[in-house]
Amino acid sequence: MREEAPPSENLDDLRQRKDMFGSTWMLAIVLSASSIVVFWYLGLCQVDIAPIIWILAGLALVQFILNSQSSRCGSAKQLRALASLSQLLGILVMGVAWHLYGGLQQPMFTLFIMLPLFTGALILNFWQQQAALLLLIGVLVSGVLLSPDTNSFIEERYGLGVLSTHLLPAWIPRSRVAFLDVSTSPTYNLMLTGSLAVLASALTATSRAMVALSWRSVVTVATLRDEVEQARRLNSSMVEKAPNCEVLISPANGRILIASERFTEYFGIAGVAAGQFLLDTVAFAYPVVIKRLITAGGEEVQGATVQGREVVLRVRAALIDTGVSSVGASVVVRLSLEPCDEICWRGAVDALSEPVFAINPRGRVIFLNRSAVKAFGIQTEGSAATDLFDKGPGMNRWWDIAPLESTRRMLMRGGRRYLASIRRERVAESVGELSFIHLTERQPANVPALS
Repeated sequence: MREEAPPSENLDDLRQRKDMFGSTWMLAIVLSASSIVVFWYLGLCQVDIAPIIWILAGLALVQFILNSQSSRCGSAKQLRALASLSQLLGILVMGVAWHLYGGLQQPMFTLFIMLPLFTGALILNFWQQQAALLLLIGVLVSGVLLSPDTNSFIEERYGLGVLSTHLLPAWIPRSRVAFLDVSTSPTYNLMLTGSLAVLASALTATSRAMVALSWRSVVTVATLRDEVEQARRLNSSMVEKAPNCEVLISPANGRILIASERFTEYFGIAGVAAGQFLLDTVAFAYPVVIKRLITAGGEEVQGATVQGREVVLRVRAALIDTGVSSVGASVVVRLSLEPCDEICWRGAVDALSEPVFAINPRGRVIFLNRSAVKAFGIQTEGSAATDLFDKGPGMNRWWDIAPLESTRRMLMRGGRRYLASIRRERVAESVGELSFIHLTERQPANVPALS
């Protein structure tokens, strides 16, 4: 199976995986020593366990020293070399302890040696892992060589005298008989040893496959994390660079999460607006109304004091589901605050008893107060200004008084006579000039209207 290439490695992350690998070795040593002590205490083991315990204690000390050197490694190559040394040394020393503990009479002891093979895939590369596997298989083969019964069986059946224990140096300890009541055949020992070798190979391959799968998951998660972070920055930027006063608020406590630059500038907020209470930042005339909007959403017109002056604000609140439910609130409130002082002057214009309306450069009626609506009808808005009054000489564009800024004209409509006060104003470059007309009704006359 092709091995998955890991993403660009972070040295701190690699050290964490090295620590996990070192902890596995310490666990394997503690478990193996504990099983030996327990079996000896229960009288199930007839060997002197003192040398075995001392060997395992020495191995634990060496592993601790090797693990403590991880922080001094300045590269991934050094960390892997240190982990490889720890793996090979651990397998070799644990193999010696296995022989002293009975060798093939205690085959399950080799499972403790296999345990670090699984976590070794987190730190070791492919060839280092295979070297550790070959050393473990060599330990298993040595169990066959140092078992007199099994060795004799091989020599007798297969004629492999080269494996005779007589040819081994005297200083190599032969496997001991740790369990007098346990009797196994050489055939069983060979099958068991072969099965353990296959199990070690399968464990190594499985661990590398799981690590490869984990790398793919890591890449996917990293990509998703980058996309989420990009979306978060985009959302923050959209609010911060909004063309009007906007804030994101937590409905749970009323604190500002993100504020637009225009909001900070308009309300004269010193420092960062995020984290401040909205009602402490903006002096609304009726804070209770704002609290209701934050809770339920909606739109209201609200008076407020901004930098010492009274203004009228149109406040719009929209509840946004963030999808976060386990931690924090799942809903945030997007609040838009727009100055709408035109409501005040429009109310004042609506209160006038005389008709007032405006005409755009295309000759369309675009604004009528209540009196104008009553006089001309609601359908007049958007209609042509030429249809408002009776036609006559000079009445084609009666509202166009350029180059004058203001003037008065007499107009007739259905037998009614009006004095029209016309004023020309440029509202904006993109809108052009508007003509504002204020009508005052005069007594009917039998003469035509004059321009």
